[in-house]
Amino acid sequence: MKIAIIGAGPAGLYFARLMKRHQPAHQIEVIEQNPFGATYGFGVTLGGPARERMKATDPEVADALAALMHFNNKQRICLDGEDVLVEYASYGGAIERLKLLGVLQKACLDLGIALHHQRRVDDLSAFAAYDLIVGADGPNSVVRGTDPAAFGTHSYSLTNPFAWYGVAKAMKPNALVFRHTKDGVFVGHYYAYKSDMSTFVAECDAKTWTQSGFDRLSDPERKSAIEAIFADHLQGEPLVENKSIWRTFKVVVNERWFSGNRVLIGDALRSAHFSIGSGTRLAMEDALALFEAFSEHGEDLAKVLPRYVEIRKPIRDLFGVATERSFNWYENVRQAMAGGDVWDFTHDFLTRTGRVDDKRLKDYAPSFYADYMRRKNADARSAAVQ
Repeated sequence: MKIAIIGAGPAGLYFARLMKRHQPAHQIEVIEQNPFGATYGFGVTLGGPARERMKATDPEVADALAALMHFNNKQRICLDGEDVLVEYASYGGAIERLKLLGVLQKACLDLGIALHHQRRVDDLSAFAAYDLIVGADGPNSVVRGTDPAAFGTHSYSLTNPFAWYGVAKAMKPNALVFRHTKDGVFVGHYYAYKSDMSTFVAECDAKTWTQSGFDRLSDPERKSAIEAIFADHLQGEPLVENKSIWRTFKVVVNERWFSGNRVLIGDALRSAHFSIGSGTRLAMEDALALFEAFSEHGEDLAKVLPRYVEIRKPIRDLFGVATERSFNWYENVRQAMAGGDVWDFTHDFLTRTGRVDDKRLKDYAPSFYADYMRRKNADARSAAVQ
């Protein structure tokens, strides 16, 4: 087959690698608008189940990634100076995005896959002779955008502004900091992804954006303001910028996953909100599902593409519901923070997506669950005595 993959992010590179590894005769080209070795953002996360599936499919790549990952199973939830340490039953892995791409790029080049960087695609006319065109080009996908009606594309923007920064130290443990200020509510989320670097995501709600005057500041002024708001956690460290532009999140959903010989994966298919920390995982598992469909049906696109949807859509739908519940929780974070009790707030946060109820929470974060239930039972006994 002659395959063009638009977008050299984790999903596009992983799909290219899997297809070429399985069938060396495939002619595969990956086209990326950014320069080789350039990336925007800092660290990304990959959960344990995703790493296990990668290990079963391509152990060489899985081992190379694992060797570069920073593992952690603790997270501090902070609400206005009070905090709860949550210890999860399984470890999450974080990796520098540039190193993740480097591993996947090398894995593709080792198999003879052509990677074309600094090549912007505005239409698909140059790929008319290709058997398959894969849209792995993110929420602003050109592959999808050439005919959004064919994919049944729906998109809208959320209201909470946010920006991604880095911090030049491993901030431990990982934390989510929710803070009331005189001007509104702010959220800081940080996690270490290597021994001397962390990701730091800053967010506020729409009311705070205008009430605080953030809407009238420049991005450098916003950076300084965030450093002041979270000074106790940063402990004198400045925030590191890398296209750290304040913006709102674009939600993208498609009714149809393919049209003709064009198929979507990753954020081009469904954008994954950063609050569930699964964007890279979901994108790479889309690539794996598409590869599995080819493994089952050879080069028969009439069977492969519907099978891809059949394999992947039930899982994506579940995550879609969880994602929507999560970003809506953040869109209404002011209300969530109003109760003031950090234990109830943490419980609300951990169960916000609907994927974790109290029964699953007992296994998901056992020590927190035990402590939380002891507190609730003690409160109930105290109320009964009164």
